Amino acid sequence: MKIRISDNIRRLRKEKNLTQETLANLLSITPQSVSKWERSEGYPDITMLPSIANCLGVTVDVLLGNDMIIAEERIQNYISEFKRLTADDSTWYSAFPVAKNAYEEFSYDYRIMMLYVNALKIFHPADSESEIERICKTVLQNCDDPVLCADASYFLCGFRNADDRMAFLKKYIDYGQDWNWFKVYPRDSEEGKIMMQHEILDKWWHLNMYIYTYGDLFNESPERSVSHEEKIALIKKCEKILAAVMDDNDYGEYTWYIGQHNEYLAREYAALGKVEETIYYFEKAVQGWLTYDTLPKEYTYKNILMTHRPYTSENIGHNYSSVKLYKQKIDKNPDFDFVRENESYLKAYKRLCVE
Repeated sequence: MKIRISDNIRRLRKEKNLTQETLANLLSITPQSVSKWERSEGYPDITMLPSIANCLGVTVDVLLGNDMIIAEERIQNYISEFKRLTADDSTWYSAFPVAKNAYEEFSYDYRIMMLYVNALKIFHPADSESEIERICKTVLQNCDDPVLCADASYFLCGFRNADDRMAFLKKYIDYGQDWNWFKVYPRDSEEGKIMMQHEILDKWWHLNMYIYTYGDLFNESPERSVSHEEKIALIKKCEKILAAVMDDNDYGEYTWYIGQHNEYLAREYAALGKVEETIYYFEKAVQGWLTYDTLPKEYTYKNILMTHRPYTSENIGHNYSSVKLYKQKIDKNPDFDFVRENESYLKAYKRLCVE
């Protein structure tokens, strides 16, 4: 990890609530000198390091960043340990204490903040929603990392009505890359091909997220909900686009969305009391979850749009049973009560009852 003294002077000065002028006065130098240090346009004389450290209330080691090197190692260890524990059902519940300890030690680090948010979202301890909202707001207000800001915006979507969530989702996209639909890449270059591949798939992903949010599929409220018919139309539209992009039987990690979309469709039709449609999409959802749970640990797509991104079970987060998760959701959803004795429903449901 590369540590620059300019970054440390700026960081430590702000932590002490000192202006450049105040620090300069304490050191009997000009504010311009401090400004140059912080812009890496000049460096303090080595004989000044003890005085600078003293003014900032730290040791010379801290000023030089040695403490940050040690901290970075511990941060990376926390992140790796959390991934390792959540990748195995037998160690799954040991992951939350790791995330909590990491946050208690490095509550100022935005990566650890979002790691803790993920843990809160997964394990749902008491007051987790208010904590998630508070942390995500802090990240959005202060962090410059586009990926972390995008994640924070996404998590915040769950705490607002449909209109507010759409606004946050737009910020989610803004914090990502500049997805210019009309950007043209040179066809004769490998870089151009890869960028076009990324472009198409990420367009679908963001469309999927727009539909997910606009459909208000979670946290519905009576005063601001989208009709079941409108949700059905939106979900089917997204499914058609995905089917147009992907080859048959080559969905790989995107099999998750096949199961998810059909789960949503089954739920919406169930809410409308339509037996035939409910069972049809319920059967498709079950098949989607079963397929996802049996994905190989490593897979390389045949589709030209996907050949640049082979996956492993580790990097797609395939570390839990989708079938078990879906069964729990179905068992708790009263909308399905009117079909629970249906023969076709029972046949599909039994496929979920796996150990």
